[in-house]
Amino acid sequence: MSLQAVARNDAADFAVTSLARVTSLSLEFAAASSVDDSIKNEIADFLDSQHTSHPFQYPHWTDGNSYFAMVRKDGHLRWYANCGVQYPLSTRVAMVRSVFVNRGPVCDDPDLWNASLHLLQRELSERGFVHLDVAPDWASLGCGGYGAGARASLRLDLKADEDQLFAGFRKNTRYEIRRAERLGVSVVKSNSPEQVEEFIALHQRMAERKNFSPDSADHIRHIVGWFMREQSRGALLMARHDGALLGGVVVVRAGQRCWYVWGATGRHDDVNAGHILQWHALRWAKSHGCTEYDFGGYTVGAASGPAWFKQGFGGRVVEFPPTRRSILRPWYHYLLRRLSRA
Repeated sequence: MSLQAVARNDAADFAVTSLARVTSLSLEFAAASSVDDSIKNEIADFLDSQHTSHPFQYPHWTDGNSYFAMVRKDGHLRWYANCGVQYPLSTRVAMVRSVFVNRGPVCDDPDLWNASLHLLQRELSERGFVHLDVAPDWASLGCGGYGAGARASLRLDLKADEDQLFAGFRKNTRYEIRRAERLGVSVVKSNSPEQVEEFIALHQRMAERKNFSPDSADHIRHIVGWFMREQSRGALLMARHDGALLGGVVVVRAGQRCWYVWGATGRHDDVNAGHILQWHALRWAKSHGCTEYDFGGYTVGAASGPAWFKQGFGGRVVEFPPTRRSILRPWYHYLLRRLSRA
């Protein structure tokens, strides 16, 4: 059975699995704050071994209100979910809570993934959670296979050498990179807290200018601090010209794939820093053994904006299944739906 076939099952199908299959597995469900570094390192090693992993699932990509769900078989970690807790009626009504697994759970074996999800559903039901939402990072070629609600991204194969990669870019993209180089724009990896604060301030200014809600400064600070301690995990790359900050990008690696996570540029009439930043991000990914680069969220068919910019680097469109919900407490879920409609 393919991962795509599993994704097309109805939510009820997630709970239908062989009893023998389930009883051979053991689920560990623990608050993130109670998990020590040795377990976090084990989880990171597991995620690096899975083709369907994503940086958002790393134990470091969490806050204090999360749980880690780990399924073992014969003592070995085989399935993992970084579970964020949500309170639909606010934390003042703490008894009404749900779980969201963003870009997970992670497991390359479809049958094992299905059986392990059943264990998590049962655990969450016993703990009184209202529903469970999962959004696994199962990629298929962008041909509409996942139907309505599917997410999309653009992925570039990095196995070619740098000259071949560059030759595959759109003509305008190549021009903007060379122009920035001729003007003396430099791109360097950030290694100081002061530079991180510069990037955060630039990101927040861009969010105000373009009217979107940015991730919190504390969250960005936490993630960048993580891979400053683990240099091969990710990088904050910053572009400057005559000492002035033009922009920055944050990229994170999982296994042999690298993701573009955050980016920010200021308004400058003389130079476009976005193209040269992405070029250096691709080169960083290649230098750290990555064979694929994921540009993040993508709008299929766009002729302008971020999607058009990303298209300039080539790559192929991939789709991911829409978020799936398992209802664990039907009566509470019914009340929540009525309240949201009201």
